[in-house]
Amino acid sequence: MLAITSTGFSLDGPYQVLWSKSPISDEGNYTLVATGEVPKGSMQATAIFTVPEAIYGTNYVQFRRGWRPTDNPYNFTFNILPDIKVTSTSAFVGSEVTIRGTGFPANKNDINLVFDDKDTKLSISTNDGGSFTAQFTIPDTMAGNHQFKAYNENLAIGEVTANLQVGPTISLEPEHPEIGTEVTLSGWGFAARSTVSVKYDDAAVSNSPTTNDTGNFTEKFKVPESSTVNHVITATDKAGNVATFGLPLEGTPPSVPTPVSPSQQRFGWFGSQTVIFTWTPVSDPSGITYVLEVDKSLRFFPLEPGMRRTGLTQPNCIMTLEPGTYYWHVKSIDGAGNESDWSLSPYPFQVAFFSGIYLAAGAFVFIIVFIFIVRAFFRRLKEFF
Repeated sequence: MLAITSTGFSLDGPYQVLWSKSPISDEGNYTLVATGEVPKGSMQATAIFTVPEAIYGTNYVQFRRGWRPTDNPYNFTFNILPDIKVTSTSAFVGSEVTIRGTGFPANKNDINLVFDDKDTKLSISTNDGGSFTAQFTIPDTMAGNHQFKAYNENLAIGEVTANLQVGPTISLEPEHPEIGTEVTLSGWGFAARSTVSVKYDDAAVSNSPTTNDTGNFTEKFKVPESSTVNHVITATDKAGNVATFGLPLEGTPPSVPTPVSPSQQRFGWFGSQTVIFTWTPVSDPSGITYVLEVDKSLRFFPLEPGMRRTGLTQPNCIMTLEPGTYYWHVKSIDGAGNESDWSLSPYPFQVAFFSGIYLAAGAFVFIIVFIFIVRAFFRRLKEFF
């Protein structure tokens, strides 16, 4: 911001603000950085502008009243100091950050850049505006605050610094494991020589590995069984540094089981009957369970109590059913929670002809009729004699 106050005369009217790395002349060796207009009768002018790319040392600013080069210019100097900035204030081991330097001497190829007092071995040269841009990959290092420094041994510009917060990160190999698979968890950027708690969702899955001098660790464990597809691995060290890894398990559904029996069969004549359902087995590295549903219609909704069996580990199931005509279907579920489509038995099956109630009623009627016949027989026999 440039603020000008006059004494004894007004600054009203249009103005320009010019910037240059050399004394400003009328030949155009400048950059226009601001324009505006001062209210009539005002003896103060304030121009806000962004300092353009500029080299180290003295730079020149000119405030011109009016639009012509000869309109009452006022000259000022700005002293530019070097500066560096990191594109992100936080990063992880292995990530790339961009360092931008400004205000250095022009066209220098001997700028040194260090990270935590270690040479980055980057070849850095400034352009004719005294600026440079460099990319740097964060090396193995512990969590916390770290520092970049830029300097030139042949110039008295001093050391220029920029801070960077390095946080922890973890990765998994393989990235998309199946349940029961042994995986390797690697961590970087944790506290040095610290034990690390590793959890799969909310359950501990390791023996708390210890980080090395640069905050790294590796740990192996087997992916436990779970009925959900997405999980989170969390690693926490003693200093409170936390890193997470989203773990999507394989999402391929298992094969559809094929019904074998019953199909167009009749079981018994009277009362409840035991029916054995069988289907082709399905395999998956994460394990398989089956779901069986039996209904008197193809809608399978709403199901009567006891007509759904879940968590079946074998490709068969035994059920006791009342007399009637039934349909059934079955599906498979793997250990990651992926479900197959329902496999429908295409033909119904029949259980008995009569229920136990009808059988008892029939037997009761038969006995009554039999008694009447016997009584009639003996009555006729008595009359005969």
